[in-house]
Amino acid sequence: MSFDGETVLAVAIDSGRLSAGIVSSDGDVLVRDRVGTPAREVWRSLEQVVRRILAARPDDVALPTLVGVSCAGPIDVEAGSVSPASIPAWSAFPLREQLEELTGLPVHLDTLAGAAATAERWNGDAVEVASFLLAFFDQTIESAVVIDGVRLRGAHGNAGSLAHIAVEPGGAACPCGASGCLSAYASTTALEAEMNRPMRRATPSMIDRTGIMMGRAIASAAAAFDVTTVFVGGAVIDSFGDPVLESLRRELALRSRLTHLADLRVVELSGFGLPLVAAAAVALRATSDMGR
Repeated sequence: MSFDGETVLAVAIDSGRLSAGIVSSDGDVLVRDRVGTPAREVWRSLEQVVRRILAARPDDVALPTLVGVSCAGPIDVEAGSVSPASIPAWSAFPLREQLEELTGLPVHLDTLAGAAATAERWNGDAVEVASFLLAFFDQTIESAVVIDGVRLRGAHGNAGSLAHIAVEPGGAACPCGASGCLSAYASTTALEAEMNRPMRRATPSMIDRTGIMMGRAIASAAAAFDVTTVFVGGAVIDSFGDPVLESLRRELALRSRLTHLADLRVVELSGFGLPLVAAAAVALRATSDMGR
């Protein structure tokens, strides 16, 4: 998945920041810029960042020929629209159409985790792992599944999402309107709201409960998708460290008793999948799949 001299305009959108950059076909970020995600006028802010990136391109850097976009879910790949739960200002926002009009280039869209999974398969921790689940536990919970080297997409592009798996029936209210979702127990947003304190001041019991809820969701996904490797990362993992991973693995062992899941392993991501590299990988993989 490499095209000599080609560059990609990469755009990564999450609840905390809007990032854009020019990325080489080898995965080097050549130019980058970012701003905090505003509560309103999100497109205006993103448009300004993209224009700045294109204006800042050095003469010795080739013009981008593709746009790769990763965005917090849920998304609708067929429609080219996004409705990030963490960005209320965007509901069925026509992101692909807007970026195509702005840049005049073909735009390829995926979720944050879908993009990261593609990047990890390209040149990261999953190069030699054909089937896996990848999950980020951050302000939102973003996840994706790859089976036999293929990123599963589903009807709209959100296949493999764990955020709204029920881990505690009748439990805490989730912003989606349901109760007991993983998102209500294992995102930094939910945890800090419940604790009313920063993540670093979480009690051992809170860390243990978080790992248990993660383990329940991952056990369900591993059984459903028949994967034996789970990559995890994000601010919750970084803040809670080994104790949350120990609780996760213990719960996973209790709930994954099928013989084909005997070798199920949880691996902390090493960090290659930078958001802009992941967004670029979406476009490069799409064009590679089309036989370029």
